[in-house]
Amino acid sequence: METTRRDFFRKAAQLTFLSVMVGGSVYLITENRVQLDTCTENKFCKKCQKLTTCSLDQAKNYRSNER
Repeated sequence: METTRRDFFRKAAQLTFLSVMVGGSVYLITENRVQLDTCTENKFCKKCQKLTTCSLDQAKNYRSNER
C-alpha cells in the first residue's frame, strides 16, 4: 500500500503532537512542577484522620500553627 503525501504529513503531525505531550508531562513531573499527591479529604486538615503522617504542605502548616 502506497503512502500519500497527505497521509505522511498527517502521521508526522500526530507523532509530533504525541511526543510533545509525553515529553512535556515528563518534564513537568521531573522538575517538580506538578504535585502527584493530593489530599483525599478535600484539604480539610482539621477532621483528617491522616493528619499526623500527611506530607502535604497544608497539613504541615496546620500542624505547626496548631501548637
